[in-house]
Amino acid sequence: MIELPNKSPLYLQVRDQIVAGIAAGDWPVGDALPSEFELAQKLGVSQGTVRKGLDALVAEGVLIRRQGIGTFIADAPDAWGSAELLDTYGVALTTVIELLACSRVHASDEVAAALGLRRGIQVYSIKRLIRVGADAFGVEEICVPSDQFEGLDARRIKQAGGNPRGVFLKQFGLRLLEGTPRLRTVLAEREVARLLQLEVDFPLLESIRVAQTLDGRKIEWSRLLCRTDRYAYRPNCDA
Repeated sequence: MIELPNKSPLYLQVRDQIVAGIAAGDWPVGDALPSEFELAQKLGVSQGTVRKGLDALVAEGVLIRRQGIGTFIADAPDAWGSAELLDTYGVALTTVIELLACSRVHASDEVAAALGLRRGIQVYSIKRLIRVGADAFGVEEICVPSDQFEGLDARRIKQAGGNPRGVFLKQFGLRLLEGTPRLRTVLAEREVARLLQLEVDFPLLESIRVAQTLDGRKIEWSRLLCRTDRYAYRPNCDA
């Protein structure tokens, strides 16, 4: 039996123990976890408590269940994959993501404050364009601390299918948990208007999220600017 830290609720202690094992490399991406019975014996808790802890990790996207087979360590989904884009009839649309750039920049005051960084420190800025067919729907910027992702570049992201989260997990060992989006209406500035083929000051929806590591460190700031005159954007707030 493993001695769990003295805190509650108990199922979260189970969740944290499994997270620690994943972070330590005990179970790589794609590996199956031990059965609920085996985990319950190892941790000295009931199977129901283990199941509830696993449920929490499935909801967070860390684990995936395969009916009749078992529970597996999930790959890192693209952050954009936690949202849906719908047409005016509510039908889900297929999007294509184009990587525009990955470069070192000085963190804006907003990014520095969100991630708890020193003002002006260098971060990697990843910019992507999201399309629906030939139409440009949105522009996304992702910022992460450069000292945590040394050597990150466009080539690595392209090799991961354009998914920065895949690079973060497989090359830097960091799995991120999505934060709740902060939504508001803004006006398109010149560069964004050009990319979206809109007039300057066209109304856009802004969605800002801060994602954290499994151990609770805020490490990724992202902003999506998108048009909603033709499409409905539905973020997954449970991600």
